[in-house]
Amino acid sequence: MSSARALAAAAMTLVASCGFHLRGEPEVGVRKLFISAAVPSSVQADIRRTLANGPTRLVTTAPEAEAHLHILQEGREKTVYTVTGTGRVYEFQLRLFVRYELVVPGREEPVIAPTDVETRRLITYSATAPTAKEAEEQLLYKDMQVDLARQILRHIAAVKPEI
Repeated sequence: MSSARALAAAAMTLVASCGFHLRGEPEVGVRKLFISAAVPSSVQADIRRTLANGPTRLVTTAPEAEAHLHILQEGREKTVYTVTGTGRVYEFQLRLFVRYELVVPGREEPVIAPTDVETRRLITYSATAPTAKEAEEQLLYKDMQVDLARQILRHIAAVKPEI
């Protein structure tokens, strides 16, 4: 048993020494951020949730913020992706897209011009389990929302020196 512990300890030391660490929450690099949306946005809610535990403070008005993240558009699409030889739907493609910009008070041009991000997932169709497939679809959309929220936050972190 002690050799297994020694092996595990050696593996942990190797992993730690190479600089490996879990990704964790994205570091935005903005102390005060105001977030608004022109349309109802589920991605905005995920961005707020992600930033709630980090060093970035979400403020309630644009003038007190260092930067203003504005969600311009958000939408979902579900299209037929694959059809069987008998003409039945086999797979659907789910698409979630967001258009956003990042503005800094006092600057005329946005730091991040209106930018589109999207993610897609495939889901199989089953006529025998429509309720289960609907629940799976909602879980996929939730995962897509989190993915887009993190992409947006990483983009903001990348332009941090310009803020």
